[in-house]
Amino acid sequence: MLASEPMATPDIAPITIPDGFTVWAGSDWHGQRAAADRLLARAGLTDGADRWIAPPGTALVITGDLVDRGPDSVGLVRRIASLREQAPALGSLVAILEGNHEIQVLGGLDGVPEIFEALMTFGGGATMLSAGMPMGAWEDRPAEELAAYLDTVVPDLRPTLRTFAPYARWRDTLFVHGGPVPDRDLEHFRASSERLWIRRRFFESPDSFPEADCWSAYREAGFRRIVFGHTPLERATTFHDGLALCLDTWRGGIVTLARIPAEGSLEAAEILEETAEPRAVADRPVDPDRLRRLDGPITEFVDAWAAKGRTGVVGARPDDRP
Repeated sequence: MLASEPMATPDIAPITIPDGFTVWAGSDWHGQRAAADRLLARAGLTDGADRWIAPPGTALVITGDLVDRGPDSVGLVRRIASLREQAPALGSLVAILEGNHEIQVLGGLDGVPEIFEALMTFGGGATMLSAGMPMGAWEDRPAEELAAYLDTVVPDLRPTLRTFAPYARWRDTLFVHGGPVPDRDLEHFRASSERLWIRRRFFESPDSFPEADCWSAYREAGFRRIVFGHTPLERATTFHDGLALCLDTWRGGIVTLARIPAEGSLEAAEILEETAEPRAVADRPVDPDRLRRLDGPITEFVDAWAAKGRTGVVGARPDDRP
């Protein structure tokens, strides 16, 4: 596929994990391949490298953001994708879910200016660096050139990112990158990128999940617990009286893997931690107004890109939608 062709994420179905499986989950590993290898080995899922060794009936769920910021985005994506290929033959399952950083790579390099700005502001240079581009060589270069470089040097990267699922389900647990969106039905939840960017409107909401009316669509679908990432915290932290667990631990300088209990409070999750390597490329400085612009309204541009991309129109603004 040429870099100028549309690469919007296809309509990948949500993943259902069998009830009887043992489930481990991680989020926001951001290019930390070495730390991820250590975590997966400690959990007994891999040999510490590229071989899946977990017992049958084991699932690994990654709730997005494998790319950007850390030292080996390309290597980490390839590692988890390889494990995903191996697991079914051994009676197991690896579910890779999309995060906002995967969408920023795809939509940004498709040439949507607002998504490209977010990509290059929030650590996207690290993905280019992991693909062999010299430090800083991505600065002031257009999306088309960076896309062409990636597609030449690591032609499997963007196609692999486009296979990541919107969310996963196990028993009464929803796995998703950002969280559920209040006052929306499940069709909107699946179709809209709000589930990738939502933060405190979910986990600091005064409306208890899942009992409050604003969460009725999730409650009626049988979801009572949420495992998510996206908002960096010092350590894995529970919200909503133990029914929501955030696994984005970048603020603490660690990456985390959790064994999810089959029922009850997520405070009972077994938590493994490994120290993260320093960021390969720092985020660009942003003032609060610009940060809010890149972290909230961007979902309108992402949704427009996804809709237009499936019909071959890339980079349309929200007011161009039919």
